[in-house]
Amino acid sequence: MKRVLFGIMWFLVFWIGTLGICGAVIGSTAASNSPTPPQNFSQGFTAGYATGHAAGYEFGRKYGGLILLGSLGVSILGTAFGILPGTGRKRL
Repeated sequence: MKRVLFGIMWFLVFWIGTLGICGAVIGSTAASNSPTPPQNFSQGFTAGYATGHAAGYEFGRKYGGLILLGSLGVSILGTAFGILPGTGRKRL
């Protein structure tokens, strides 16, 4: 039972972590390539956030299913073979 719980935990870590990291990279790249220079910090932050949010949302919509299946596969295989921490077999 402990292995199953750790497998579920690793699935969530892989899924949320991959979406978060990829969304942050895509969003920050899109925001940094914004053509209009901001007048002050507040305008720059608001414009960058809106651009980055839209790009990150589009990435998640387009590749979210693939990342979900990949994370599920990696966590199942890692748990089945005992590769992931907390999923190893008990030693006698």
